[in-house]
Amino acid sequence: MQMRAIHRVLSILVVVFTLYLGVTGSLIEMIDFKTIITDAPATDPDRKAMREDFAGPPNFRVLGVTDHVAPVLPQGSDLAVMTARIIRRARERFGQTPLKFVELRMAGRTPVGQVRTAQGEYRFDAESGAFLGMAPEVENENMPPPALRNTFKHLHRMTTFGNWALWINIIVSLALAMLIVTGIVIYGRVYAMRRKIKRGNPFWSAGGTWRHLHRSISMAAALFLTLMVMSGAWLAVESLMFGLYLSHSPGVFMIDPSAPLDDKALPTMVRTTLDAFHKAEPGEGLRVLRLRHYGTWDQGVVITAGQEARQLVFDTASGQPMRLTEPGYPPTGFPFGWQAHQWAKSVHRGDFFGLTGRMTNFLAGLAMIYLSVSGIVMYWTMWAKRRSSGRTSFFWKG
Repeated sequence: MQMRAIHRVLSILVVVFTLYLGVTGSLIEMIDFKTIITDAPATDPDRKAMREDFAGPPNFRVLGVTDHVAPVLPQGSDLAVMTARIIRRARERFGQTPLKFVELRMAGRTPVGQVRTAQGEYRFDAESGAFLGMAPEVENENMPPPALRNTFKHLHRMTTFGNWALWINIIVSLALAMLIVTGIVIYGRVYAMRRKIKRGNPFWSAGGTWRHLHRSISMAAALFLTLMVMSGAWLAVESLMFGLYLSHSPGVFMIDPSAPLDDKALPTMVRTTLDAFHKAEPGEGLRVLRLRHYGTWDQGVVITAGQEARQLVFDTASGQPMRLTEPGYPPTGFPFGWQAHQWAKSVHRGDFFGLTGRMTNFLAGLAMIYLSVSGIVMYWTMWAKRRSSGRTSFFWKG
């Protein structure tokens, strides 16, 4: 009976928050479904919000908004020769000024090379070598971009009320975990008793419609709710720590951690990057190729030519793919690194498991809404009966 009391009291204490989280989370999923089903363009605010942070922090990310619709570099072009040409022209113009990156991309129908110096980014025609002046300012994917999705996301995380409100999500997550555990224990005990009397249907009907559906839905959704609750708790804890990190290190992501490139290493960096890219994505074209020294790593960064442009990063010493969190990267404020946080986000919203995972996650959100409402109805019904018999205590044992 103690389990029932714990389950009942906890549910009443957090029911407003579980209903709130269920509604706001489901609205976010509905916005995502609309964005996916209508095939919203890459520049759509909600599409940008869905991609938020997945390509890394601002001083790591190469993928920009316009890169999703940028022309593909010509098939068959010798990108190593183009790179060498750009370096020669850059040295003729800027002398031995350190270069932070060298990049190939398209400007309309013309392949161009870009270099970054301490004074800014400059562009050359990659075929003729002609100097084209300063590169246009890149439209970066803001962190976070303004969008209806992010309005509901801030409400869902409660950061609309300030970063301190992340504590609420942590506390509610712990309470939800306890509700899941106590609910399973209660269900298991009742089901074991029913099996003893040869009633083995796991979704039995007893106690009225509200109770029957509450019991059945909670058991059917238990695994998915557990994943959602645990990943949500992980995100809340990490987001709180990230906020504290930013408050002590303002502007940290505006610092460029890249070091000057070695001109002699660039041809090898091009070849290694392209070999690794074609091995990882056979037959795929590319929109952008950038060479840089980031943290302690020489890297080749590729923006793919697929319908949904992706950012791929390769170690040019070994040709191995790299993630968003590697030894030697600058700190990001997340205790387990940027990559782990993005994985947790993907699990929480379901797309880690594809469209099926998203749909399951949405149904789990609807289950949370129903369980909150039915819990209130059942509690009120029981309390009204107790009150009519003179037992007015709002919390009781048994």
